Amino acid sequence: MMKFDKEKFLKTDFGEELELTIRCWDDALEKRRKARCNYDKEYGCWDRICQSYQDKWEVFKLAIQQFFGITYNFTRTDEYFGLVTEDEKDWLLKVERESESGGVEDD
Repeated sequence: MMKFDKEKFLKTDFGEELELTIRCWDDALEKRRKARCNYDKEYGCWDRICQSYQDKWEVFKLAIQQFFGITYNFTRTDEYFGLVTEDEKDWLLKVERESESGGVEDD
């Protein structure tokens, strides 16, 4: 197994594409949720987009497992979203959602 330096990894083309995929997937999930709540015709389109991002994530996840022996999972709540190990002790990416004050924090 190769040593895993998260900061260096996220600055690689692979890491940047992974972060973009996770951010876009979270956004698409929110748009799909809103479409469902509004009985919008676009729900099916957003559902397919979400599936596409999930498929891309699965490839990233397998590569990280293969090369570094670490299993990250995608998680999202009202407060944050990101990639974390099952025990929630090791975050690869954690994005805090905007607070009432309007600020956003990234780890």
